[in-house]
Amino acid sequence: MQSFEEAADHQRHYMNLKDEDKKDLFFTLMQAAYGFVGNDWPKMDKNHFEERCLIQNEKSNS
Repeated sequence: MQSFEEAADHQRHYMNLKDEDKKDLFFTLMQAAYGFVGNDWPKMDKNHFEERCLIQNEKSNS
């Protein structure tokens, strides 16, 4: 059980976590936020993307 002050001071708790624990916590929060709890990261659908030229109608000055 925590007091309101302890619960509000969550940054100190997260700053003291080991890097591996931070990674695990991040993964758990992402699972909950994006609805893939208990599963691996979903594969990215790369079919949606296309290649385009960043420079359109480039004219040379020579």
